[in-house]
Amino acid sequence: MILCALGISHRTSPLEIRESIAFTKDELPEALLSLKDTIGDVVIVSTCNRTEFYSTGIDPRIIEQSLTDFLAQRFPRREEELSSCLYFYEQEDAIKHLFRVTSGLDSLILGESQILGQVREAYSASVTQGCAKGIIAKVFHHALRVGKRAHRETGIGDNTLSISSAAVETARQTLGDITQSRVMIVGAGQAGKLVARALKDRGVHQMVMVNRTLKRAQDVAQELGGEAKSFESLDDLLGTVDIVVSSTDSPDTVLSQEMVARASAKRNGSPLLVVDIAVPRDADPAIGKLPGVTLLDMDDLEEVSQVHRQKREEEAAQVEDIIEEEVSNFQEWWDSRRVVPGIAQLRDHAEYLRQQEISKTLKKMPHLSGDDIAHIEVLSRAIVKKLLHHPIAAIKEDPSYLETTQKLFNLNGKRE
Repeated sequence: MILCALGISHRTSPLEIRESIAFTKDELPEALLSLKDTIGDVVIVSTCNRTEFYSTGIDPRIIEQSLTDFLAQRFPRREEELSSCLYFYEQEDAIKHLFRVTSGLDSLILGESQILGQVREAYSASVTQGCAKGIIAKVFHHALRVGKRAHRETGIGDNTLSISSAAVETARQTLGDITQSRVMIVGAGQAGKLVARALKDRGVHQMVMVNRTLKRAQDVAQELGGEAKSFESLDDLLGTVDIVVSSTDSPDTVLSQEMVARASAKRNGSPLLVVDIAVPRDADPAIGKLPGVTLLDMDDLEEVSQVHRQKREEEAAQVEDIIEEEVSNFQEWWDSRRVVPGIAQLRDHAEYLRQQEISKTLKKMPHLSGDDIAHIEVLSRAIVKKLLHHPIAAIKEDPSYLETTQKLFNLNGKRE
């Protein structure tokens, strides 16, 4: 049984492709159950910068083919493009990749901690559907602990940007002073809340929260300041704000070209900045072609991420050391788990032979007392234990010895 990982990320594909195979929270259950029927246990990590599948099985080729077939059936229009963007890792490479993800080393914003919560949510969604048991559960529990350790023992997360704060920083770099700007935040989920907090930290106080569920928008507005409006107000509000940051979980476009064009006509030439950090994208890309409208999406955060990355490289090297140690520890546990049945088989075989020989001997020595028999039992057990000590220790240290041991002791043959 080995761990496999298949996916795409900001490192291998543009936003246009990433968003096309992203899974919303509502879509995850169906996808998990579909894969459970074909490959068994699986976890899908789908965020703004990656969609990855983790699964365990005996044959990695079958897992890889099953996952690529799943993507081809679900997203047939992207099959050819996906083939050049997908990466596939097996066992130690897959474990290391997951540990790097939870530690923030594989993020667009190096060291950001938001991914840790996203991986936890992905794992929980899989558990809910009965798709994360046994080995894969152990892998994800360990990966989450590695992520926590990386942030606890290094400065990788100190003063780091999240995607949400990077969006605000990008807006500041584009417009300059934004403290007097009126900002509309579309989507009051975790990302939207982080945007509001980042704006407040930047001195922005004119904020309006828009969400399909008005109560959630009101809760965020009450906590962080600003006002809350219903989703139906979106069209009218576009004509009154300077910046829009959109971060919904909608599978469909939220800001259409027609909607923004209507709003632009009412703005008397006032510029509008739209920052779209949703995947799939909330804003129609055509919005960026409208006069007076600047549209930025996830790929446009790359410049901010690179500046941040330079500051975090030294900390990242320390995290890499932690990951190497944790991968080694986990692989050692994995290997030991693989040899446990073989060691038990060896011990059972030795015990069977011991009992056979003791039985033959005692039949020839009926005069022995109970104490004598007990002494012989203790002696024979001690001899077997000492004989097996070094072979078992060697197997634990190097699992490749297991197959040789099975042949030497004829463990897979018939007992004589």
